[in-house]
Order: sequence, then structure tokens, then C-alpha cells
Amino acid sequence: MDVINQAELAVNLFLQSLGPALQSIMGVITILGDQIFYILFMPTIYWCVDAWAGLRIGVMLLASASFNGFFKVLLKGPRPYWISDKIVPGVHESSFGIPSGHAMNSTSVWGQSALETKNRKAIWAASVMVLLIAVSRLVLGVHFLSDVLLGLLLGLLLLLAFNKLQKPLGAWLNKQSLKNQLLLAFFSSLFIIGLSAMVIALSSDWQMPADWAARAGEVDPLSLEGALTNGGLWFGMLGGFAWLRARRGVIQSNFGTWQRIARYLVGIAGVIALYVGLGSLFPDDPGLISAVLRYFRYFLIGIWIACLSPLLFEKMKIGKIELETQR
Repeated sequence: MDVINQAELAVNLFLQSLGPALQSIMGVITILGDQIFYILFMPTIYWCVDAWAGLRIGVMLLASASFNGFFKVLLKGPRPYWISDKIVPGVHESSFGIPSGHAMNSTSVWGQSALETKNRKAIWAASVMVLLIAVSRLVLGVHFLSDVLLGLLLGLLLLLAFNKLQKPLGAWLNKQSLKNQLLLAFFSSLFIIGLSAMVIALSSDWQMPADWAARAGEVDPLSLEGALTNGGLWFGMLGGFAWLRARRGVIQSNFGTWQRIARYLVGIAGVIALYVGLGSLFPDDPGLISAVLRYFRYFLIGIWIACLSPLLFEKMKIGKIELETQR
């Protein structure tokens, strides 16, 4: 792997030699592949465009991010600037490099978003977006070409598998009781955490090479935080949606005109309040209590997005919830 990475540095060096203007442009484009951007983007679809599409995009995001985190800790690959002083990183990353999360997540999330429209132009536009995001990671010096290619491949495989399985799996879930749906959401969230926790536990003797550590800066590549975040959001979002649908129905995303803007502003205010407020209150250390509270924090964000905010929208007369079957 080290020999391949050394050879791949030529790609990063060439792209970085094209000048700071390209790096500035790619620095903006790469934001469109950040997980925090998707967390802000997905609720817009759920609250204001199509609730079922927003749910599917959210599931795709969390599944992609979870598998990406698992493969990162399994493969333990460096980033270009970890092994060469010639590479100037455009952003700082604290995780392992392979596979590229931006390439994988953008393929799955932007790909699913385009497929939801059933529009050929949207699919082409999403393909261009994914390619630009992937290239941005090379220009910014945070991924090797192999990192990006593997991320694109895994994202595409996940996208194909999801769209192959979603209808039969959805039909099976429809036959389950609310209790069973909630239990499935909870235990699958523990599975998400367990995958990464298992590999991290098996890697307890691993030490970052000294030359990586000298260039990497402050990193924690064997952290469980990403898995706890994804697991909490997964349980909150899927459990919240299942409860709301069974007890009240599904939010009518196409309701109103100005009400859509109001829903987004109120909903995002709640996300930010939970993220910032609980983030400042809960401890941030490697302990068990911190891990449980991190899971709980993101569980609350997930349940707010899927369930609590629609109930508040209805109370405020800016949203409607109606009984509805899966589409």
C-alpha cells in the first residue's frame, strides 16, 4: 500500500500545481460532500418536498457513512499529507483516508436524490456533482486516487443494493408491528456501532507510524464518535418516523407555500439548538458516559427531524400530518 500511495502522490502534486484558484474553488465544492451539509439538506426534502424521498435519502446517508467508517478503521490507510511534506492539505481530517467518505457519500446520497426525481437530466447533474466532489478531495490533498476510486465503487454498490432491496424490505416492514419496527430500528443502530467497535477493539495494539503522526496533526482515527453519531441518528430518525406514521400519519411535505419556508426555519432551528446546546452540556471524552450521551444527543436530533418537528409544525399551523401508505 505504501508503494502505491507513493506513486499516487504524483496525481495530488500535479493537481495542486495548477494553482491556488483551483484549490479555492474545490474548497467550496467539497462542502457539498460534507456530512453536516447532508444533515442540513436531507430535512429540507423531508419537511418541504417529499417525506418518503427525504426518509430514503436519510437512510442512504447514514448507511453510507456507517459503512465508510467501518472500512476506514478496517483498512487504516494514510492521507497524502500524512506521508509527504510536499502535499499542502486544504482541510484537516482526523480519520483514516481509505475509502474516501466524500466520494462514497456523494455517490450514494446525490445518486439517490437524482433517482428520486426520475429525471435523466438530474441524474447527469448528480453524476457531474459526484465527480467534482471526488476531484476536490485530490486537489485538496486529503485523499489518494485509490481512496476516491474505492469510495466511488462502494457508494455505487450501496446505491444499487438499496434500490434493489427497498421495495421488498419496505413491504416486509409494513407487516411488522410498531413495537417490532422500533426494536429493529434500535438493534440495527447498535449493529452500526458494533461494526466499528469490533474493528477498533481488534486494533488495540495498532500504533500510527511516527512519520504519519509527525505530519497528520491532531487526529483520532480509531475514534468511535462517527459510529455513535450515525447510530443515534439512525434510531431517532427511523424510530421517530415509524412511531409518527403508526400513531398519526406522514408529514405532507407539499403543504403550503410560505409554510414550507417556515417549516424549514423552525426545523433547522431545532436541529441547531440540540446540536449546539447538548454539545456544550455533554462531556466530550473517551469515557462510556460520553459515548452514551453522544448516542442520545444524535438520537434526539434524529427523532426531532422525523417526528417531533412535524408535530410542532401542525401545532403552529404550518404543517399537516395525514394517514398515508408507503409509496
